[in-house]
Amino acid sequence: MSSALLNSKDIKAQASRLGFVGCGLSRAEPVAEPFASHYRRWLELGYCADMDYMRRNIEMRLQPDLLVPGVRTIVSLAMNFMPKNRQPAISLYAQGQDYHDVMKQRMRQLMEDTQLEGRCFVDTAPVLERYWAWKSGIGIITSNGGFISVPGYGPTVFLGELFLTAEADHYDTPLAPPPLEGAGERLFCPALTPEGLDTRRCISYLTIEHRGSLPDGIRLGSTFYGCDRCLRATPQFAEAKPTTEPAFQPSEALLQMTPDDWQSLTEEQYRALFKGSAVKRAKYDGLKRNIERWLEQ
Repeated sequence: MSSALLNSKDIKAQASRLGFVGCGLSRAEPVAEPFASHYRRWLELGYCADMDYMRRNIEMRLQPDLLVPGVRTIVSLAMNFMPKNRQPAISLYAQGQDYHDVMKQRMRQLMEDTQLEGRCFVDTAPVLERYWAWKSGIGIITSNGGFISVPGYGPTVFLGELFLTAEADHYDTPLAPPPLEGAGERLFCPALTPEGLDTRRCISYLTIEHRGSLPDGIRLGSTFYGCDRCLRATPQFAEAKPTTEPAFQPSEALLQMTPDDWQSLTEEQYRALFKGSAVKRAKYDGLKRNIERWLEQ
């Protein structure tokens, strides 16, 4: 590990050049209270549904040096995903290529360009992404839904983290304190409670992560993959603007899909349409299940 301090201005300049709309640095310290206790309480309530990976490595999620020994600095990054055009049946975040691949490639490029030592994570490791984004000052935590909203871009952002083994010459601070829990949340989404998101009632979870039949009475609204209602209900959504990132734009084939096309979607068409897309998370059978419910409404 180098003894030289990380140049925070250089890291941020290179991050901006690579298309990130937010970049902030924070010390790699244990997750502060009440965030840690809130997360444990969320698990105790069963709000993570069948996502058992959320129950694993709890202490690692709350103590970054257990995930990456020797970590000193966490760089939080945000990339705007708001598409210029969209296929209305698919959630905004999944219109283009899989963000895991796009973000990780850019983050690795950032590490190479600035000669950083450590690891990068994009929603695939036990990391409290929104906590670190808030702590590093790249955005605020919204009172509705608990999204990270980046000033000038709103909540339509993907998050990623660099866990680095060197100290930085400057660390950022939060833009605002976290909101009071539960303020107004139950007004527009039954999955939002004063103690956090009850995933078991969340349409995004049910249409993406859940395996098996959809619960009776669940209405999917305008989308059959994911749900943007909570996102759109946040006041900060008014700040969202189209991304300039080509990878997050939908293909012409996706834009042209109609309800009749979705109804007759074959597995071969599914594979071609969603090659390299996050939509493949639901698998073909899951997507057909969703489409059937969506068309029944």
